[in-house]
This record gives sequence, C-alpha cells and structure tokens, in this order.
Amino acid sequence: MDLEARLKLLRQIPYFRALRIARLRELAAALRVRNYNRSEVIFRKGDESEGLCIVLRGGVRTVLTSPEGRQQILKRFGPGRTFGDVSVFDNERQPADAVAIADSEIAVIPRAELLDLLRSNPDAAIEVIGLFASRLRAYKQFVEDLALRPVISRVARLLVDRARGAPTLVEEPQSLDDPYTQDEIASMVGSVREVVQRALKTLERAGLIEMTRGRIQVVDVEALDAWTESGLDRVGNERVSDRDRANSHHNRRSMIC
Repeated sequence: MDLEARLKLLRQIPYFRALRIARLRELAAALRVRNYNRSEVIFRKGDESEGLCIVLRGGVRTVLTSPEGRQQILKRFGPGRTFGDVSVFDNERQPADAVAIADSEIAVIPRAELLDLLRSNPDAAIEVIGLFASRLRAYKQFVEDLALRPVISRVARLLVDRARGAPTLVEEPQSLDDPYTQDEIASMVGSVREVVQRALKTLERAGLIEMTRGRIQVVDVEALDAWTESGLDRVGNERVSDRDRANSHHNRRSMIC
C-alpha cells in the first residue's frame, strides 16, 4: 500500500480523524507494517501488547478458544479498522487471539506514541471514546443474544447486520468478498454448524433468504429483522436451542456470504 492510500485509510479511523493533514502524513510515513498470511496468528491471548493494530489490507478476527478446541469469534475487522485497542489503554495482556482471515497488511503504532498523540489532540480522544462506546454497545448486544435468544434469532441478526453494514460482530466493508463458512457463522453466534444449518434452512423456507451455491442472499431485510427479537421459530417448528450444540465437531465447510 503506497503512502497516499495509507493516508486515505487513516483519515477514516477515529484515532486520526481530528489530526491535521501534515501530522497525519507524518504518521502514515512512519507506520510499522507487517504482512501476514491467511490463518496466521498475529498475537495470542496473554501476549504483551506491542501497540494499536490497524488493518491496512485483508482482515482479522479476534477469537477465544476453549481447551477442547471450540472457538468463539468476538469480532471481524476489515481494512481501516483497529484491533488490540483494549490492551493499549489498560496496559494489560491481550484478552484474545488475533488471526488473519486473509493475506493481510497490519500496521502497529506503539502505545507510548499513540497516547502522546491523544494527549495533544483532545478531539481525537473524544472520537476514540465514541469508538469504544459503540463496541461496548455491540458486545452488550452479543451477550444479550447469547443469554436470551435462540440460535435462529442470532443467525438472523448476523445476516441483518451484514446486510445493513452494522458493525455489531463484523467491522468491515459490506462489499468485502470473503464468504463465511457455516462453521464460522456458528463460531460467531455461539453455536455449532449443524444447528446453524437448520436455522438457515428454516429462514430459507420462510422466504427470508436464498441460498445458492453455498452463498446467502437476504431477500427481505425488514422481515428478517423481526426474527432477531423472536424467541421461537415462527413456522411452528421446535425451538432451535443451544442444547443442540453437543457432540458436533465436523470438518465440512459450506461457503457462506
């Protein structure tokens, strides 16, 4: 990525929107950039923070993994998004793994440099508070869904958010051509592939989505949105429950977008 492309991308990020162009250009030129292959680990839970991470190209997901190998995806980040923010501000170790979901270019701004930048630019600090507030709201919604809603409602919300470009679980451009697998959707909504597959089939039978060659197209966003608040399957079938999670580790991967 050349300097002008970096400059354009940095101007979209809350940390840097308030900076004068000369300071932003200086920052863009001094970025420490690393390249990662798809599926390569950027950092692991418990690692010390090297600073604020910025996705310049590609994408990243943050994930927690149980001792049994079960994964929970916390967030997906596309170009122009930051991750590893929490450890920068509380100066503690990383709370989750970060893994490249595509061949990626990642910039790192050291903690001391970032804090100096925010101290000298109060407007930038206010932008960052807004970023943290939006992410806190998204995590609150995520916890609420896990605790109170069945899998089919969580899947519906993920699809609605994706269709609308809402950054609840996914912070990346709507047009990013990186299909999800059913396993990945399951890891996002706190379930397993088999339950997600049944939920998608139910939504398809209801005429809310179409699945063609493993890809999902939302047919009616507003009608699908109604399912995000529903505790029951609306076509009269048995409630899709987290109890269906047990004994479900299979390697079949059907591409979803």
